[in-house]
Amino acid sequence: MKRIVLFILSSAIVLGLFACSNESVQSRNNNGKVVKSSKEQVEKVVKKGDIREKIWNQLSSEQQEWINGTWEDGKISKITLTENMMSQVDDKTYEGKVVYLLDFPTKSKSSPNNMIAYADINTFDYIGNGLVD
Repeated sequence: MKRIVLFILSSAIVLGLFACSNESVQSRNNNGKVVKSSKEQVEKVVKKGDIREKIWNQLSSEQQEWINGTWEDGKISKITLTENMMSQVDDKTYEGKVVYLLDFPTKSKSSPNNMIAYADINTFDYIGNGLVD
């Protein structure tokens, strides 16, 4: 009898752990199909998208028109700002600090054809543009 109870108890624990580790979120894509994703994948996509969109909304209408696409086309990374990167950043307190770098493609036919924007890593505030090579 003890073996049966132990077996049932251990099976319930294993099933519980399996269910928790494989939590998924169901959503519908543009075609109406149900898509399953892990919560971690969804949080990464939403968080990354939110950052790019928040910064996009702070750009001037001229900057937005110059960009080829929308906020979704921007690539985001983190960098440490140095003095020579800050010619278009008014707030010099960001020198030596880690910030977000957003790289947006532009409609320009010449090279380089991208626009760099910097944003505060904590507040997502747009702090200026970067130089492109």
